[in-house]
Formats: sequence, structure tokens, C-alpha cells
Amino acid sequence: MPISAALGSDSDQVEHASPLDTARTASTRSAIPSVDTPVMRQYLEIKERYPDCILFFRLGDFYEMFFDDAVEASQLLDLTLTARDKQKEVPVPMCGVPYHAARGYIGRLIAQGKKVAICDQMEDARKAKKIVRRAVTQVVTPGVVLEEDQLEPKSSNYLCALCPGSGRTGLAYLDVSTGEFAACELPDGEALDELCRIEPAELLLVEDKTVRSDSRSVDWPAKIAQRMKVPTGTAQRTDPAADLAMLSELTSDGPQSAHALHEDPLLCAAAAACLRYARATQPTGGLPISTLRRYRPSDCMILDDATKTNLELLQTLVERKRQGSLLGVLDQTKTAMGGRLLRAWLLAPLLDLTLIGARHDAVEWLVDRQATRQSLREVLKGIHDIERLTGRLATLLATPRDLFSLGNSLRELPRLMDSLRAALSVPTESFPTELPALLSLGSDLAEDVAATIAHAIADNPPVQWRDGGFLRRGYHADLDELSDLSNGGKQHILRIEERERERTGISSLKVRYNKVFGYFIEITRSNLTKVPADYVRKQTTVNGERYVTDELAEYEAKVLHAEERRIELELQLYESLRSSLATQATRLLKLAQKVATLDVLCGLAELAHRSGYTRPTMTRELRIDIREGRHPVIEQLRERGTFVPNDTLLDPDGEQILVLTGPNMAGKSTVMRQVALLSILAQMGSFVPAARAELGLVDRVLTRVGASDNLSRGDSTFMVEMRETSNILAKATRRSLVVLDEIGRGTSTYDGLSIAWAVAEYLHDVSGCKTLFATHYHELTALAAARPRVRNAQVAIRQYQDEIVFLHKLLPGGANRSYGIEVARLAGLPAPLLSRAKEILRALEDQASSQGTSSLPAHGVPPLQSGQLSLLLGGPPLHAEPAQAKPASVKLPKHQQEVLDRLRHLDPEDLSPRAAHDLLRHLTAQLRAS
Repeated sequence: MPISAALGSDSDQVEHASPLDTARTASTRSAIPSVDTPVMRQYLEIKERYPDCILFFRLGDFYEMFFDDAVEASQLLDLTLTARDKQKEVPVPMCGVPYHAARGYIGRLIAQGKKVAICDQMEDARKAKKIVRRAVTQVVTPGVVLEEDQLEPKSSNYLCALCPGSGRTGLAYLDVSTGEFAACELPDGEALDELCRIEPAELLLVEDKTVRSDSRSVDWPAKIAQRMKVPTGTAQRTDPAADLAMLSELTSDGPQSAHALHEDPLLCAAAAACLRYARATQPTGGLPISTLRRYRPSDCMILDDATKTNLELLQTLVERKRQGSLLGVLDQTKTAMGGRLLRAWLLAPLLDLTLIGARHDAVEWLVDRQATRQSLREVLKGIHDIERLTGRLATLLATPRDLFSLGNSLRELPRLMDSLRAALSVPTESFPTELPALLSLGSDLAEDVAATIAHAIADNPPVQWRDGGFLRRGYHADLDELSDLSNGGKQHILRIEERERERTGISSLKVRYNKVFGYFIEITRSNLTKVPADYVRKQTTVNGERYVTDELAEYEAKVLHAEERRIELELQLYESLRSSLATQATRLLKLAQKVATLDVLCGLAELAHRSGYTRPTMTRELRIDIREGRHPVIEQLRERGTFVPNDTLLDPDGEQILVLTGPNMAGKSTVMRQVALLSILAQMGSFVPAARAELGLVDRVLTRVGASDNLSRGDSTFMVEMRETSNILAKATRRSLVVLDEIGRGTSTYDGLSIAWAVAEYLHDVSGCKTLFATHYHELTALAAARPRVRNAQVAIRQYQDEIVFLHKLLPGGANRSYGIEVARLAGLPAPLLSRAKEILRALEDQASSQGTSSLPAHGVPPLQSGQLSLLLGGPPLHAEPAQAKPASVKLPKHQQEVLDRLRHLDPEDLSPRAAHDLLRHLTAQLRAS
């Protein structure tokens, strides 16, 4: 398959006649001489194979772009757009960047969703007999990035492929920078959740043109691509036998696992598309891929996109920042690869009690040994990203600096094992002396690889390494000899200098060198009468004269030739070294995973020790029993010791649904979220912030929290709420944990109450899942009497006169009011408004007590009292007028009238929250000024 076919095309590509097409046509009739040259014909031939990429074409010290590529790149990179042969009728657009700065420009293009093909000179221009041979050495796409400065250190960069079938979908994802490669088959309805968990940087939709698909299967992948909002291309499904043959080499269990691939054709098609695409981007190098991991999403706790967002697992809900999220609190890792592994554990908590227990054992072992933990973390701090360094090595893109960092990191590993072994010699009462398996790095620490790198690569190799000077002296005898010559052969120069002093009798004679004149002999003015006749004057200076001799000229020519041979030999030796080390990629990646695991476990132990976390008791039961549980994020934001812990009990056989009532800001959402977060923490292998926790395995955490519109999809707040609730009802099982906050508040009171009641009944009668249900509908507390497994709880407050204090303590029983007016007072609403609200509230309560309804009284709300409400902000009182009175009878000051006029013509729907805030500040200032 051609590389261009494997790379696919952007989904939003538009076919049109481009300058490239025009130039290609013109070149055939020789109408544009600048195009009809060997170099431009070479460019057009290469560009034709990479039509969907911006081609970086190496010309000397620059990467040049031409035609449409130049126009687009100049706009995206803010480059000057120029042209070849401007005097011609049809000049060729062009722009370029220096080769040594190309990585930064390529990174900016990739960040904007573009693909870049890097075309390098494959031979020395001085030795080329005709045109310099050029070829694409690498294609960089959003999902295939290898440069460290273009990647987030603690986040993976996935290329993902989807292959839809009849009701099921094959899904595969690959991180070329680390070699992580996994695939699964799953129902169509679960594909989006899994994609949201993976968060790919680029998506491939695999098409099978030999199979007729219904409209649903055609539209469905495109809709997913639209939801993901990542660069998307297509790939054609190829021969299944060829796919199997290619993937069988990567199965971890030998022939048996390879045979099992036959049972998952969609998985194979997606994985093969991923692999083929990635290989096409590295035409001159390999990939750091040794194993295809087949998995089932249901093997781990499933966290859909709404849950991941609502619980702020990776980033905060409002500011989208890592700081303030659960990951921001958890991440105490010292290495980039440890940070990526921690993120993966957080998004895929385990369901296997044995594996969970193994992680808890390791964390407990490290918690009990503080000195060992600190020693390990100190060593880990000096270890570079072995995974990604190995990825660059396997693709033959590693620089000498990469190898130097890799070698230094590998040399630290014996120190890690020494710290672990030392700890085993000091028994403790709380834990056996044996080392948990997850903490061991094994017997293969790749010390031979570290030794090879140390022998070959000099300390602190240069950034611009293609000029040589990075191989250690003693690595190769011929290279040392050429280096001596090219570096000036100091000993030889000293011998010439000493001989010439004796011959001429000039004791101050010196042999010097500069880039303009090369080697020369410098004679001071007082000794010019002693200059031999065979000296040839080169330059006159203030202090004397400079001369050359035949011997110096011959030596200079020898040195310059040696410089060329030194660089050529050094690059040849390096390519051989790099290719040899690349064969060790599988060993190095396995070792990197062990180091990353050790780093994560040390970080979790450090957090547990520092924040007072305890080991949870994990069971196969459905019951959740938490004593003095705390929210892991919020407690970090409070002053130490001020967070109020709470007990929580959920049991599908007894206390299945907990209905939480109480005012806003009292802490209902905190209590609900912390229960979900503790379950996630425990099953990912962490200790939990609680005095004691007995946790049954949870297969899903499903949440409906917060109110938001999705204007891009045309969905209102209520529609978003109902969609998420529908998803919960469809997917919840008895082993699931459901968190519902304010169901039904996006519509009218009666509609909302009825929906909330029906949802609660459905969860009780049908789903049977553990549920935390927060509400302001106090009528829902009656469910405890209507359903046997519903319990009421309230978050306590203390009220004194008109003031309330939030105690943040969970107590049995339901709250009888929401204290909305008291909360409004805390928020700073004006006192006249609050007084008026109290009058209306009393009228509603009186009506409800007399007629059994919470609707407005038949006679309406009580009339305004004289002077009671004066536009809230300081004008003269507004008096309530009879219903038939005309508004014109009220005369307002000029400034207040201007404010009212502005508000009257304002459409609140057109205002963003920020704009509304700014407008309110402006109007307030205007009123106060009056």
C-alpha cells in the first residue's frame, strides 16, 4: 500500500484546483522554467506521494515549502511568503525555516492539526554527481509525535482507530512514543465512552468498501468523530489475512493468542490500521512496539466522560486546570513515565481483588518504610523518561543527547535496587520482610546497555550533533587520530614552532591559527630582519607580520581533509551504535514500565503518609461502609484539620438509596463526590482519606452533577440533564455507584419533582444500584416511607436569628427547608430584597398549610409596602401602584431611568456570564454615582 494511502486524509479536505496542480500541468509544457528544473521536479514527485502533508523540503540549511504548502504554512506560522522567479508570469509561492529551528515550527503545525512530511538530503551535496538525493525520513501527525518538546510529559499521545461493524466496533490505540499498543471489541454504544477515556490526539475511521452498510453504521463513526473534536482521517480495510499475519508477530501469548485474533475481526482491522498508519510515518526507522495487548473495557471500573468531568478526575470543571483536580492531588511521581502510568491507573480502576491487593501491599510496604521511600524518590528524581527515549531510539531518531540521558538513567537503576534490598534487612512488626512483587525491577537492569552508552557517548554532547564531537575519546582509534588532526594537532604544531625558533633564532616566534588565514607564523617587528627567505608574507599587523610556509600549508590541507573524514566517520559510527541499541528496545520498555510502577507506588505511599490515608478493606460484596471519610481534593484546600469528615453507608440490600437534603453550600455535593472518589482511589490501588473503609467492588461510577447547556449540539440544560440521566438508567447495575445531584431542576417544579421521584423509584425497583441522591425537593423524603431501601440524610446547619452556620456534618433524617433566603443573605443580596422574599415565602407557606399546595396564593403575592423596595441600590422609594395605574406616574431620577431603559432593551440570552458581570458592575456604579 502506498504511504499516502496508509496516512489517509483529513475529513474536512476540500477538492479544488490548487497552484500545485497548475504548476504540475505547466511543467509538462515547460511554461514555468522555475518549476521545470531537476530540484522542483524532485519536489513535485515527493509531494505527490504525500498530498495531505505539508512537505518540509531540505535545501541546504533550510527546509523550504512551495505552492499551497507555502501559502498555508506562512499563515499558520506567521512566516514571510515569497516566491521563486518573481519575474515570471506565474511565480512559485515559497517560504522556509532554518533546519536547526524546524522542530519548533513543526510542533506548531501539529498543534493545529496538520501533518508534516520531513524530506531530508540523503547524501552530501559536495559529493553528489547530479542532483542531491532526497527522501522523506519521517511524517509527523497529531497522533504520531516523537519529539519530547512537542509532547506533554505526563500525558500519553494516542493514535486511535475505529472499525464499525454490525452492532459492534473494533477499537485500537497506539502511542508511538512509548510503544503502548492495545485493542478491543465492544458494543457501539460504549465506543464513545472508551474514546473519551483514551483521549486520542488523532482518530482513524476504518472503512470497508466491500461491505454494504446501512445508513446508521455509515453516519455513526462520523458523529463520534465530530464529538471527539480531534483531527480525523480514513483508512481502508485491507485483506484480513494480511492483518492477522502482521498482528500475530505482536501477540503476547504466542500461537494461542494469535489464533484468538481470528475471533475478533473488527479488533484486527482497527489494530492493523493503527499499525500500518504508524509504520508509514517512519519510512527509515522502526517502531517501539513489541506487544499488542487485547483487553475488555469491562475488566476495569468504567468511568464515562460525564463522570470523569463531573468528579474532576483530570481537570477542574470550570477552569479546566490540572491543579485542583484529583490527579493534581494524587500525582506525587518523580518521573514523566510514572505520571503517565498514574493517569492510566486513575482512568481504569481494577476489578480484580488480587491485583488491587497487590498494589495495596506495595503501598503499605512503602508507607511503613519512610527512609526507604525517601531514598527511592530521591533516585527517581534523577531518572529521565526511559520510555520515550527508547521510543526515539527504536525509530532511529535518538540524538546523542538522548542516548546520554538514557545511559545516565539506566545507571541509576542499581541504586534503586540497593535501597530496596537494604530495607529487607530491617524487619518491621507491621508487615512481612519480603518485597512485594510490584516493587522489584527484576534481575535485568540493562547494565550492558548503560555501559555501551557510557563508553561511546561523551559527557554533555552538543545539541547540533551532526557536526560531530559527541563520541567519547577511546571509542574508536581511527576517529581519535582524525580528531587529533582536525583539532589542530597541538603537539605537532608545538614541534613545528620549536623547530622554527631554533632555525631563525627568534624566541618569540609563534604558530597561530584563525578561520580567515588558517595556520600562520607570527613575527614581531623587532625580529623582521631574521625572517628566512622561504617565508611567504600573508598579512601585516600593528605588532608585526604574519607568514606561511609550504609545511604549514600542507599540514593545513591535511587537517581540513581530516575534519571532513572525522565527521563522516563519526556519523557512520553513531548510526551503527544507534541501530545496535535499537534492538534492545523491548528490554528497555519492560524495564521502564517497572520503574514507572515503582514511581507511582512511591508517590501513592508518600501521599498516604503525608495526608493520613488508610488502607481500605476490599470485598466482593456490594456494601460500601466509610467511617470519617474526607474529600481528597477539598481537604487539601482547607487548613489542616478543619475539614469535617463524614460516615457513609450504602448497601443494595438495606440502605440502597441515600436521599440528601439541606441548603446549598452545606456540603451535599462534597459528601456524594467523596464517596465516589474513595471507591475510585481504592480500586486503582491507592489508600483512601478515611479512618476506616470497607468497600465492595464497583463496576461503574455514573454521575449527573451540575447544570450546563450544550449550545454546540442545540441542547438546553434540561436536555443535557435528561440525556445523562437516561444513560445512567440504561447502564447502571447492582454493582454500580450512582451520584445524582438535583435531578429535575432544569424544568418546572412539578415536572422536576415528578421526574426526580420516578427516577428514584426506577433505581430502587429496577436497577438496584447504590445511589446518592441530593435534592431540594423535600417531598422526595417521603420515598423513605414508600420504598424499603431508601434512607434520608441531611447536612446539618445551625441557625441563630437570620444567620446560619454550615456544620458540614451528615445526619439521619430529611431537612424541612432549604434556607435559600439565608444563603442569599450570605451571597450579599440587598436587605430590602431579602425582606420582600420573606413576605412572599410566608404567603406561600400559609397557602400551602391551608390548601395543601405550594402554588402562589389565589390573591397573588402580598403588595409592596411603602418605601420597601427602592430599586435595591439607593434611589427614592418606589410605591406600589394600583393595577390600573400607568407606569408614567412614577418619576425617577435621570440616572435611574437610564439604567431601567438599558435593562428594558436588554436580552439576557445574548450575555455571557462575564459580560453580565461587567454590565452589573457598570450599572451599580452608575446608580451609586447618582
